[in-house]
Amino acid sequence: MAPPPVQGLQARVGLDGRLLGHFPYGEAPTADLVAIAPGVQLHRDAAAALLRLQDAAAADGIDLRVLSAYRSIDLQKQIFFDVKSERNQSALERAQVSAPPGFSEHSTGYAVDLGDGRAPDTNLSASFESTPAFAWLQAHANRFHFTLSFQAGNAQGVNYEPWHWRFEGSAEALKTFEAAQRLNR
Repeated sequence: MAPPPVQGLQARVGLDGRLLGHFPYGEAPTADLVAIAPGVQLHRDAAAALLRLQDAAAADGIDLRVLSAYRSIDLQKQIFFDVKSERNQSALERAQVSAPPGFSEHSTGYAVDLGDGRAPDTNLSASFESTPAFAWLQAHANRFHFTLSFQAGNAQGVNYEPWHWRFEGSAEALKTFEAAQRLNR
């Protein structure tokens, strides 16, 4: 039997490549990343689309805020293991709300967590779904090639995350998320 893919995590990869519900994702090459805010980066294709999306939302009176974007695998490792420890969670419990390192859409540079600037108390919470920002995203995000990654009851078994959107507006991005798209059809 192959060793676990993540040091310190005893879970094994399933037949479809998923670890605790999450598909494996590589890290975006540094040359493909651009700054969208101080200390916040996205893949250049996703960044351009996100800026257009934010501009359109603003024109409609919606204040979309970027809460998180690209995360290196090392940063994801810290987030996964440190928060798991702080919250006294098992790996399975933690994986329902945060991907193990090497299995996060954020590492691709195509995923972004969004919030409503007028309702910051809903940030990274299921209550984000009740905001005008989420309603606007549901109505308009596809025009900018963004799709909700983890809908309620998704086949991956990951908790519903109304704030987590991924860019699928290039052949490279579509290929990156093909396995997740197939599973959730």
